[in-house]
Amino acid sequence: MRVSLQYIFITFIALFVVTSTTAQQSDFEIKQEFENRYASIDSSITNADNIRKIDSVLLEIDKLALDFMNNASLLDDALYPKSYSTAIAELKENSRNAEHKLLIIENQAERLSILSNEVSQYKSEIGSLVKRSDSLRLAIANSQDSERKLSNLVADYRKSVEQRDEFIFDIVDTLFVTYKALNPNAVRELARQGNKGSISDNESPLAVISSIINQNIETLQVNDESLTTDDYLRMYALQKKVSNVWNQVGDNLVNIYGGSKKEAWKQDITADLDKWRASSSYAMWTSLGDYMEHQNVSLAAFDNNNSFFAALDSFVVSATKESGDTILKNDSYKEFKSFKEMWSAKIKNDWNKYLIEGDVLTIPQMASIDSKLNDWGDESRPISTGFLILLGFSLIVLTLLIITIIWRRTGVKE
Repeated sequence: MRVSLQYIFITFIALFVVTSTTAQQSDFEIKQEFENRYASIDSSITNADNIRKIDSVLLEIDKLALDFMNNASLLDDALYPKSYSTAIAELKENSRNAEHKLLIIENQAERLSILSNEVSQYKSEIGSLVKRSDSLRLAIANSQDSERKLSNLVADYRKSVEQRDEFIFDIVDTLFVTYKALNPNAVRELARQGNKGSISDNESPLAVISSIINQNIETLQVNDESLTTDDYLRMYALQKKVSNVWNQVGDNLVNIYGGSKKEAWKQDITADLDKWRASSSYAMWTSLGDYMEHQNVSLAAFDNNNSFFAALDSFVVSATKESGDTILKNDSYKEFKSFKEMWSAKIKNDWNKYLIEGDVLTIPQMASIDSKLNDWGDESRPISTGFLILLGFSLIVLTLLIITIIWRRTGVKE
């Protein structure tokens, strides 16, 4: 009897141990399976290269959450300091971040494709401009009896250059908006995409910028007399804008598209921008000085924003003083009206956008000249004819009065 009780007791203990071991193994297997599936999903998120794959991953996360919902308490203990819910939430957050990055990449790829098409049009337009300019120079050299045709060719050439520059302004705005707001993670993702060879060197924004710079340098080096101060101001403002945008997004562009030639791209574009700045600056300031001289506005020498404003300011102040010292002001007022017309119609109207874009004159500087022009106008305004008649009549009356007084005094003495 005692042996039977001992046997039953031992059997019970053995069953308890086996059952406990089986339960422990089951808990371990659940934890291991969850972790394996978690790692697999996490790897899928990291390696996803399009939005469709992220959509599939999100379905896998939902399935993982559903499959282990009944084991949440067990996993809360097994995954400490994480929990079942935080692990699922982490996968979803990683998926959303990956989806955002892929959206950026796909949007950039789409924008870059559009930009590449625009660049092709741009290059085609440049080719057309080169042919037109060659034809124009040939016509100037060989034809003396087609002034009307020559004039039309000049107008077409200038219009083409203007259209090209305005197109470049749009391209630069696109580059700025596209790449300025990118955070470091997005830059790294785009760089990783670029390193896979999805974007060729000729399609990259670096090539676009390099092409823009070189084409504009070539245009300036031709030194074509067909271009006017308006054109040189626009080209100078464009150079300023490209330089400013490069300073703000250049590092992002180099990191994304530079590949193994990052430093070379950066050095080449920076050096070319310096050449463009020097060429456009010399051409614009020289042309602006010639224009002022042609308008009979004698300004002190200038070659930058400060000296140009100082020259204008000095001219207006001196003219105002001379007008105040002049009795007969007709010539002074004509000079004022001529300058005022040029200032309002040409500088403030036609040139306003490019003066501000290129920092040739700032808005406060222009407001200052406006204020001093009002003073010049007041000082130079001639006396009205009516006032002169009244003054003459008053002098006659005064003279007669004085004669009368003298005559009376003389008569009294006699």
